[in-house]
Amino acid sequence: MGFDIARIYLGLNKGWTVNQCAQKLLAWYDRHCRPLPWRQKINIYHTWVCEVMSQQTTLAVVVPKFSEFVKHLPTVYDLAACDQEILRQLWSGLGYYARARNLNKGAKFIVEKLEGHFPQSYYEWLKIPGCGSYTASVIASICFNEKVACVDGNVVRVVSRLLGLSEDVWSSSGKSAIQTYVDQMIPEERPGDFNQAIMELGATVCRKSKPLCLLCPIQKECLAFAHNCVEICPPKKPRRDTVDVELFALLFWRKATDTVAIVHRTKGFLSNTVGFPLIPATEASEVKQVLQSLQHLQFLELSSKFSHNITHHRISGKVLVVQELENPSITTESVLWQKLGLSQSFDWVPRSVVASKLSTSFDNKVFKLFANYK
Repeated sequence: MGFDIARIYLGLNKGWTVNQCAQKLLAWYDRHCRPLPWRQKINIYHTWVCEVMSQQTTLAVVVPKFSEFVKHLPTVYDLAACDQEILRQLWSGLGYYARARNLNKGAKFIVEKLEGHFPQSYYEWLKIPGCGSYTASVIASICFNEKVACVDGNVVRVVSRLLGLSEDVWSSSGKSAIQTYVDQMIPEERPGDFNQAIMELGATVCRKSKPLCLLCPIQKECLAFAHNCVEICPPKKPRRDTVDVELFALLFWRKATDTVAIVHRTKGFLSNTVGFPLIPATEASEVKQVLQSLQHLQFLELSSKFSHNITHHRISGKVLVVQELENPSITTESVLWQKLGLSQSFDWVPRSVVASKLSTSFDNKVFKLFANYK
C-alpha cells in the first residue's frame, strides 16, 4: 500500500469521515475501557503521575505501583518534598529512574513557582521541567478538554492500519503526517476520551501481534484489514543495534553484622541509581588482585550468571562476593575504595532490607544470586 501523505492530509477513506470514525471509537471506549485506578475521576496530579509511570512500562506493573505511590505521596506538595531515597523505593521496579527525578523537579517547580497551582493548558505544561509534548497533550486533553492529539506507538499503529500505511511512518515526515491526521480526527467534544480511546484500541485490540480485528469498532474503515496487510502495517520500527555489556557486580558483605554495601552510582552505566558497584568484566582480574592483597578480605566469584536487557543494552555478568573477616578501620575502608576506584559514598544496610533499597530490577537480580548462595 505504501506511504501516501496525501491520503493522510485529506483524512478521507472509502467515503467515511474522520468524525464518524471518532464517534465509533468513543462509543466503543464507553463500553470497553479498562477500569484503571486513575480513571475513576479526573485528578490532574493522578493523570500526570500515571502518564509518566506508564511510559515504557506495562500496565500490569504500573497499576500496583501507582496505588502505592499516591498513597505515600497523595499531593504535589508531598512529591515536591519527597526524599530521594524514598522516591527511589517508591519507583523501584518501574525502571528509567530519570522519570521519577523529572516528576520531582516538576513538582518542585509547581509548588515553588506556581504556588501549587497546576498549569491549565498544553503550552503551560510544556514549561514544567521534564514534561514533554506527549505528556502535556495527555494532561491537557484529559483534564482540561483541550483539543490536542496524543500520538504514541499505539496510535501510530492504529492510524497506519486504518490508512494501510506500510512504509515510512517512523520517519520525521511520517510521524508529522500521522500527527496531522489525528489532529483532524480528534472531536471538539470529549477530546480526552478520544485520546484514551484510540490508545486503548491500540493496546487491547489493534495489537502489535495477533490483532483482534473481528472485535475492532473501525474494522469496516480499515484499509489494512480490507487489503489483508494488517501484519505489515506499520512496518517494524528501526532499532538501534544491541550492545553487549559484560559486567561484574561487587557485593560487599560484613558477616559479623550481616550487612551489605550499596552505593548511589553517580556516573557510568546505570548512573543515578542505587545498587551495587559495577565494573567492566575486562577489569575483573585487576580488582581481584587488589582484593587478594588485603588480608581482612576474602572473595568468591559466584558460578551463576545474571542477564538483563535495558533499551539497546544486553547485559550479562557475574557476582563477586567480597566478605570481610573482621571490621576494618575507616582508614582501611577508604583505602579499599580508593584502590578499586569506587565511590566512597557506601551505605551498609542490613541484608534483610537490602531489596527495598535497590532502585533497579537489575540489582534485584544480582542480590537474588547472593541470597541463593547464602
